[in-house]
Amino acid sequence: MNMQTRVRLSAWARRPKGSIGWVAAIATLAIAASVYQVLGPAWRLPMHEPAIALTLLTLSAAVGWGVHRVFKKTVGTTIFSGQATGWQARLAIVRDVARESNILLGMLLLLAMLGVGTLGLASRSVQGIVNGCETNLQAQVDLPEDQALAALIAKPVCQCLAQTFLERNGVLRLALFNTPLLEVSAFKGLTEADERRCLEQLDLLPEATAAAPPQASGSR
Repeated sequence: MNMQTRVRLSAWARRPKGSIGWVAAIATLAIAASVYQVLGPAWRLPMHEPAIALTLLTLSAAVGWGVHRVFKKTVGTTIFSGQATGWQARLAIVRDVARESNILLGMLLLLAMLGVGTLGLASRSVQGIVNGCETNLQAQVDLPEDQALAALIAKPVCQCLAQTFLERNGVLRLALFNTPLLEVSAFKGLTEADERRCLEQLDLLPEATAAAPPQASGSR
């Protein structure tokens, strides 16, 4: 074994592993989820559909695996190419690319942690709004026989209202709901039209009121 072969084998043993495949997988997942959210309704998040979530993860993993295979092949071709000179310089470029991908992966993971934290805070805010809305609706019921019906319809109505509030203010703002960082007055509140729409979606609006909402609002 000559010196050149030893150098090449040593370079292959210390070849840059990189994280380009992970970067490609995360980028693919973000792009696919964004496209899915644009094409579907805004409230229909991928996590609500297990099949969609698994499809997105599978697609991202396949892209990441393919990119990583291409990267390994590029490293091997660079080290064991037939050209006697210049492969060290090309390997140095590949190492730079791998190092930059590691930095980018760290940034993506940081953003992912911030995103998960934001979604967690927003989910907690939504749940708090739903719970408060249910308590308020049930407290307005005077007759004991109507309390069971109120408890049955309160949850879907309050979930609809909370979703409308989320779409109007956004996930980031909702994550700061009921915190000192953002005043309550800074949020866009719900209107009677929003309440009417949620009641109509659940077929809970009286027929006389649902048939003539403009006259009812104009008489007030």
